[in-house]
Amino acid sequence: MIEMDCTCSQKHHSIPTEVIEVSENAIEKVADILKDYHRIFMVADEHTYEVAGRRVETLLKEAGNLSHTLVLEAPALPNAESIGKVLIEAGRDREVYDINAWSLNPDYILAVGSGSINDTCRMVSYRLGIPYGVVGTAPSMDGYASVVAPLLNGRKKLVYNCTIARHIIIDLGINQAAPYPLLLSGVGDMIGKYVAILDWEISRDLTGEYYCQQIADMVIKATDQCIQASAGLEGRSLDAIRSTSEGLILSGQCIAYCGSSRPASGTEHMIGQTWEVMDVEEGKVPNLHGIEVGEGVFVAIELFRKLYRETEDKYLKGMIEKYLPAFERIEALQQVIKIPFTVTDEERFVEGILRGRTFRKRFTILQYLHAQGILEEYARDVYPKVMSKYFFQTFKERFPDWEA
Repeated sequence: MIEMDCTCSQKHHSIPTEVIEVSENAIEKVADILKDYHRIFMVADEHTYEVAGRRVETLLKEAGNLSHTLVLEAPALPNAESIGKVLIEAGRDREVYDINAWSLNPDYILAVGSGSINDTCRMVSYRLGIPYGVVGTAPSMDGYASVVAPLLNGRKKLVYNCTIARHIIIDLGINQAAPYPLLLSGVGDMIGKYVAILDWEISRDLTGEYYCQQIADMVIKATDQCIQASAGLEGRSLDAIRSTSEGLILSGQCIAYCGSSRPASGTEHMIGQTWEVMDVEEGKVPNLHGIEVGEGVFVAIELFRKLYRETEDKYLKGMIEKYLPAFERIEALQQVIKIPFTVTDEERFVEGILRGRTFRKRFTILQYLHAQGILEEYARDVYPKVMSKYFFQTFKERFPDWEA
């Protein structure tokens, strides 16, 4: 268990995570880390099985604690179909079928993958009451240590409270070799934390929402760490991979400490995830979560800057001003790493903002602008600014060979 005392109203934060291993050749430690479990159910998809799953499977077999393995077809989306397959395959059948016997459930679920596999296994773990852990294969999002899972249910994306990973194993060599779009996705997920914390601070003061300064400071620290490292990602610097991986895990821990994604998810996530849902509604495979969120960050920055210029509310002006230097760092970073765009059409852009307001019951600048009756005006006004300042290429143009 990881825990800390705090000065906020909760006084103490804890999560049941037992081991966080971030190192070179970490995968070779899997069997030893999980030595107390005897019927481990391993889940991967076709891509992550080849990257790491095959080796993990061999190590667990040699240790004698592998129950069985499920390899999902790629891309394995975190949806009801994937969750259903994992649930069905979780119990191992007896050689002789006995209708009166209980199924042989595993005593541990091990996810081998990143966002989709992790969230799928997290939900199954929660529903079956079985602990789970993850061997991460890319620093593509901050959900490894999180307590929530954003899942596709029908044509909606809903955020569910789920199990927290007992063990997080990150092999830096494997993360270093991850496709570059996944590395950019991790950056996109992290640069939004400044926006999320600003939204959270404003909600604390305007709605009385619970707020923890210590958690907020930890999230900002993790974000600064990832931003400083991000310039080294394209060159696959091992130090950059390590800093990014650790920063993403720390952000996820803060979500778990808080008990919700509030410290790490605000306007930028609500917009980005709405664009993901719009893809699902049209029968498309959604784009990488962190890429969509990264686009949402640029939108949120320009919404806040416009409000800063126009508002006569001294409180709001002061709050936004505190974060303007961070926004400038993000703008400068985008000139270097060039997170690609998936949404360039004005109507789709605006729809994502308008619908994003109701993606979650969470007070953000979107709710504030809606209450003032100016949300659509702001959405249309920032569209050309976002396109001219931050747009470089569409995702498909920059990564024509990318396969989800």
